Formats: sequence, structure tokens, C-alpha cells
Amino acid sequence: MGAAERRRWSSFIRQDLVVLAVSRLADRQSHGLVVTGPPGVGKTTLARSVEARIAATTHCVKLFGSSAETAVPYGMWGIHLARLERSSLQSPDSIILGIAELVTADAAGRPVVLVLDELPAIDASSMGVVMHLLRNAGVHVLALARSANDVPGELVRLLNDGLLSGLALETFTRNEVQTLMSKALGGSVAAAVVAALHESSRGSPLVLHALIQEEINRGHLVQHNDTWVFTNDRPAPPSSLLSELVQARLAGESGQVRHGVEMMAHMQQVPLSMLAEVLGAATVARMQERKLLDIAQDARRSTSLTDPYVAETVRAMMGRAAKARLYRELTDVVPLAGQNLSRLELLAFADWAHDAGMPLAPGEALSAAKTALLCSDPLLALKFAAAATGGASMAVQAALLRSAAHSLLADYPGAVAELLDSRELADASLDVPGHAAWVAELCGALLWVDGGAAQIPGLLVAETARLSDHVRDPGQLAAARRSLALAMVEYQVHSGLYGDAALVLEAGYREMEDVDHSLYCGSLLVLVWAAGGRELDAIDLAGDIAAELDGPSRFLRQPFVHLQGLVLALIWSGQWHQGAQLLTQMLSTLRRRSEHPGWILELWLGIAYVCAGKSGEAAELLVVAVAQLEIRDTHGCRQLAYSALAYALAQAEYDVEADECLALAGGLVPNTAWVNLAMTKFFTLMAQRLLGDAKATQALSTSAQEDLAAGRSTVAALSLFGASGSPRENDLALLASAAALGQGPMAELSLLLAHALLDQDAEQALRAAAVAEVLDLAAVELRCSLLALDLARSAGYGRQVREAELRIDRLAPTSPVRHLMPASQGATLTQRELQVARLAGRGMAN
Repeated sequence: MGAAERRRWSSFIRQDLVVLAVSRLADRQSHGLVVTGPPGVGKTTLARSVEARIAATTHCVKLFGSSAETAVPYGMWGIHLARLERSSLQSPDSIILGIAELVTADAAGRPVVLVLDELPAIDASSMGVVMHLLRNAGVHVLALARSANDVPGELVRLLNDGLLSGLALETFTRNEVQTLMSKALGGSVAAAVVAALHESSRGSPLVLHALIQEEINRGHLVQHNDTWVFTNDRPAPPSSLLSELVQARLAGESGQVRHGVEMMAHMQQVPLSMLAEVLGAATVARMQERKLLDIAQDARRSTSLTDPYVAETVRAMMGRAAKARLYRELTDVVPLAGQNLSRLELLAFADWAHDAGMPLAPGEALSAAKTALLCSDPLLALKFAAAATGGASMAVQAALLRSAAHSLLADYPGAVAELLDSRELADASLDVPGHAAWVAELCGALLWVDGGAAQIPGLLVAETARLSDHVRDPGQLAAARRSLALAMVEYQVHSGLYGDAALVLEAGYREMEDVDHSLYCGSLLVLVWAAGGRELDAIDLAGDIAAELDGPSRFLRQPFVHLQGLVLALIWSGQWHQGAQLLTQMLSTLRRRSEHPGWILELWLGIAYVCAGKSGEAAELLVVAVAQLEIRDTHGCRQLAYSALAYALAQAEYDVEADECLALAGGLVPNTAWVNLAMTKFFTLMAQRLLGDAKATQALSTSAQEDLAAGRSTVAALSLFGASGSPRENDLALLASAAALGQGPMAELSLLLAHALLDQDAEQALRAAAVAEVLDLAAVELRCSLLALDLARSAGYGRQVREAELRIDRLAPTSPVRHLMPASQGATLTQRELQVARLAGRGMAN
């Protein structure tokens, strides 16, 4: 990407700094501005933007220092020096005055700005001219330097005296990267893409531009439906663009330092003590001095290369023989077996050995594959699992890990196929608990393929009979039954049979004989309780489980299950703010290896916003989620994403687009967990209701009755609350019954609204509006306020009328809501109230 393209990109961001710099240069009380920042941070680009902004009214003189060790006198002013008459070259004073006269003449009465680049490489004579112009000719300066130490002493004194302003230019933040990419490339950008590119570039504009172009050229970064996302493909080796950047970064470094960079690029992160033993203290000190090495302030003083893109590019550029040579050199000095390394560090060494052509022991390969899965890197897990060659038992374990990797890639048929292909080996080689665990994993994989769930009860019955016929050891029998019971309860939760699952999960959570098993039961129980009227208990349970989790569970799907239950418990209880904050925080801390879990976080955050009536924020997130799910339909959530987006668009009165999303959702074959199916149905019916489908309200009521019969009172109340926009007495009585079974502020709000309509009570409608205000549910607050106004006018209650009017006046300009229909036909609204009601009734967006 050339300089012109970088300048185009820079126009999309940091314009506030351009404005600041222009104001400093126009300030008559100041001599100008000194901009500092590391290489590639955008100092020159900022200067060019400033020049372009002031070019019409200001004469800009661009001056560059010399990189030569011996500075040439007046070298920076070489062109002006060549224009001087011979008489002006007799003395330093005449030279200074001559150059000053040329600058003034060229300016033709306009203000002058000197742009000084390549500080501190400016000779003393050139600085003498600069200082004369600043002090005697009213000239301003825009000076660029890598650090404060590189600023010449003359300018430092002006800074200290307040006659020059300083501006430290920082690298891009993650939000700036997202804004820049969105504006420069056009379209939304997935959070996982932003996280990976920000971390690899460390926010350096120069590196970021190169990385983005590189990823696009390699086909790893693609635009899908106006959203930039990563594909499933592992990135190809870097092209010359990144290689040139790395070579420029390392240019001039000693052979020892370059060797240290190569070694550190492959180790990735190790304790400082280990690095010093491998490279020597002098080389480590030099690398840190040259800002090539970061040393963390943790207990182990963890070290890594300062620039991740350097590490990634160096690894990709080196051939197998060179990697093998480095690996042997390392292990000759420091045996890895004696090191206290983290899982990530061990994974890096395993990847290095594998790429160097050094076969891993089967056990090491399996361990590395599982670690890769824990780090959300399924492609790396598949690579290690393929290297785990050994006996039959080893082959089955490798198949289990490959199946988990395919599941993480949303290749659910592939996950099932891996297990079925290993069935004979599993039957012949696994012990009783191991075989039961294998069957349980097969059941978990079958949940996500067409017709798979129907096979699960039969598989579990057959395995239970096998246990009864062949097992006598009580310990083995208990472990095997525990695995099968968990598989059955997962099937029940997946199928929405929450009543059947609750007691088993509660018992499993309390047992704690197998801690991983018990905590996973607890994570499943969070969702069951949240759907069954125990929302607040579910939130507390999720917190208790999180506190007990010492490390990664052997159930790789637990983080997903746990987070899903917690987020839905927060949303369903009305505490959508907390759910959104949790998801936003997780998105803000995504790392390069977090691409795969990052796919689903934006969907849940969009659902939190759409449930809160924040249609604009919801649609923006859900568009990104849809684009990602169309590439990788994680847990069959694409249909859910379409329906949630349809509801958000219907709220915002984009009826045509909402209809298109409903058609896309309806065109998919449902194949997902019951909770996703239920939410898809709810969002679909709510969108249809807003679009004028008269049957949607009845369908919501029917769905709620089915949920109540199955003990899913929270979900039933949600549907009945949605149906209350067209209130019917039977539905309102059901809403009151369902809400009375629930916990939390949303249950309280639903109960108040139901009784307000049943009892025609304005006071209860106002109390519901107050609860909605606390929950920041503006749409619901306006509905309740309009209802209260109608009821209070009908009853002649002046105080309640005034309170309702105050709420409506506050909410009307901004609330995107379709209002609750008046409870009586006799109430007459003012013209302003009719206008508000019409806007609300059409779901007008903010």
C-alpha cells in the first residue's frame, strides 16, 4: 500500500488531531507543534494532512534531516543555499539572513510553516536558520520526532518555556482500527477481525495497512454481505509486502540480535530466565534496548517480541531445515522437560517441532491437540491430532479430538463421521468408562446433524444394557453411568425437556464426586433454571460455578453452554444491561486465537439489544453476526440471527428488509437446540406482529401455553408479554400466572402490566413504567405510560394523567416503540398524543 493510499486511509480517522495541529500552527502566542511517536505511527501522514488543510493560505517549507553520520552544514537548506547570491555566502550571519529572505519572498505575504522531518538528524547550522525564522520572522514549525530524546535542544527549550506545543502520537486503539477499517474498506467489520489485526499490528498504522492488504490478497479476509470476516482457511505464507516490512524493521541489527529475533519468533513467549539462558544476557539486553523485546511485569517476567507481526512473518518465512536447526540449538541448551511452561508456551513448542519435521510422541501430539482446542484453534488441533499415531486407544482419542475440532469449525457432519469411523476401534480397545464416554461424545455430536437427536435415546439404552451385562466393578459402573446420564440430560436440555432435566442436573451438581462433571451439570442447569422461572437463581448459580472453575474443564463445550445460560438469564430477567456489558467486555478482550468463539458473541449482544428495544444497535450487530454465520453456521444459529434481525428491522420500520430476513429464516431447515428454536419463533412472531400479521398474537399465546405446560414459565411470560400489545383477557390472565412464577424485575414488570390491563388500574401501569425506566426499556416504558394515560383519563384521575404525560413528553422524541393499544374506546387523545401514538405504533426509530 503506497503513501497515497495510506493518506487516503488517514483521512478517515484522527481528524481531531489534524484540527488540533492546525490550531496550534495558527496560534500567534506559539511557535508551533512538536509531534512525537514511534516509527510507523503516522507522524508524516498527520503532517501531510495538516499541509493539505492549510495549503491554500499558508506557505509550507518541507525540510528533512540527513541520515549521514557527519551532518553537512546547512544540509537541510541545500536547495535554498543553492539559490543564494555569492555575496550572501560570506559568513554564517549572511547565510541565515539570505535564507530567511528567500523564505519570506517565496511566502509572498502568507504565513510560513516549516515542516521538520527526521529529527534529530539536523545539523547545528540548519537549526540556526530555523531558530532565526521562529524568533524574528513569525514563522511556525511542525516538527516530527520519534521520541522527546530526539528533539533538538533548541526546540526542547521552547517546549519547556511553553512556546511550542507537544503532541504524542499513539498507536491506534482497537476502536480506531474498527472505525478505520469500516470507513476505508466500506461495510461492517467483525470483532474477531479487529482483534486479530489490532493485536498483530499493535496499532501501528503502517503495519495495519500492510496486514489488511495481505489478508485480503491471501483470501483470508473477505467481504461477505457488506461485512468483513475471516474465512475458515488457515492464512497462507506472507507475500513480499510483510517480508519487506520485517526486513526494514531489522535492518542494521547485529547478527546476534537477528538470531535472537528468529529464536524468539518460534518460542513466542517464555520466562526471561529461560530466554537469557538460550540467547545470553547481552543479546537479551540489546533486543530490549532496540525495542524488539517486551518483558512483562509478571512473576515469571514473561518475554515476547514487541511486534507480533514480526514473529508471525519470521516464522512463516523460515523453511523446515532452518526451523529444525533452531529447535536443536534450543534443546541442546535448555531441555524443555525441565521448564515450568504454560499450556500456550508448550503449544508453541509443539507447533515449532511439528513444523520443523520433528515427530511428536503420540501422547505429546494428543496433549497439544487438546490445548489447541482450549485455545480455540481447531485447525491447529486437527494438525496435531493427525500426528497422534499409535495403538487403537490412541487412535480413538485422536478421533475424539478431531471430532471436537470439526464441531468448533461448525462442520457437524464431519464431527459425527470422525467418531463413527472409530467405532470398531472404540468397541475393541476402550475400557468400560472410556467406552461410555465415547458414546456420550457421539451423542453430543449427533445433536447437531439432521436426524441425529432421534438416534440418541436408542444409543443410550443399548450402552446401558451393555453395562448391565458385562460390568461388575462398582467404580467403573458408576463412572460409566455418570457419562450416560449426562448424555441423556444434554439431549433433554437440547430438546427443551427442562422439567425432566432439572432434577438430574441438580443432583449431578451437588454430587461433586467428579468435579468437572458436576460443574458441567451446573452450567446446563443455569439455562434450565433461567427458562423455568428461576432467573435470579440461575445468575447466582453461574457466579458460583465460575468461582469454582480452577482451570479448563474436560468438557470443551462448557464455556459456550455456561455463557449462553448466563446471558439469557440476564436478558430474560430484564437485566439486559449487565448481559450487554459482559458480552462487550468479552468482545473487547478477544485475541488472535479467539476468532472462533468471537463468531457467536456478536449474535448474543445483538439479541440483548433487540430485546431491550434498541433496534439501531441491534441491527448493526446482527448484520455482522449474519455475515459470519452464513460462512460458519455455529450451533445452527443462522436462523436465529435472521429472525432477530427481522425483529430489529421491523422495530425500526424497515418493513421490506424485515420481510426479506423472515423469508431467509423460513427457508432454513430447523436443526438446532430448543432454546434457539424458541427464540427464533418468538422473534419471528414479534416481527410478524409489528408487520401487521393478525395471526401472530394468537401464535404467541399458543406458544406460551405450550411452554407453561412444559414448565418453561420464563419463556412463556416473554411470549405473552409480546402478545400484550393486542391484549386479550385470557392472555393477560396467563401472563399474570406466568410472571408470578418468575424472578427479577422483568417478572415484576410483566405482572404489573397484566394487572393494570385486567383491573383497568392506571396506578399499576405507572408502576410498570417506573420499573421499565430503571431497566432502560424505553419502548416498554412508553407503552405503559400511554396505557396509564388512557386509564387515568377514563377514570378522571388528574395526578396519574399528569405523571403519564410527563413520561410521554420525555420519551416521545427518542423511543422506538409501537404502542400498546388503548384499553378503552372512549378516551380522547390530544393531537400531540395522537402523533406520538402513531409514531410509536409504526415503531419509529430514534
